[in-house]
Amino acid sequence: MSGFSEVKRIETAIRNKNAKELEWSLWYCRMRQAVPSARPGDVKYWSGVEALVKETLAPPVEAKVYPTRKKKPNRGLGLGPLGSETE
Repeated sequence: MSGFSEVKRIETAIRNKNAKELEWSLWYCRMRQAVPSARPGDVKYWSGVEALVKETLAPPVEAKVYPTRKKKPNRGLGLGPLGSETE
């Protein structure tokens, strides 16, 4: 008996990031959760696997970069020029 071939297929899809296999994996996870005879532990397991598949399927969110203004020289706390120019 080969056993857990679906689990291996899902793990391979996540590892290879194959979009078609990830779609199938998402369907399979939802189907396993919707089975009337599913035990609470099974539902928890398949919802965790579904979250992994969704995370892999979704494109990574880019960090938002806001433009910054360059600071002008000698514009601090009003101390004036520093160094040899002070009296």
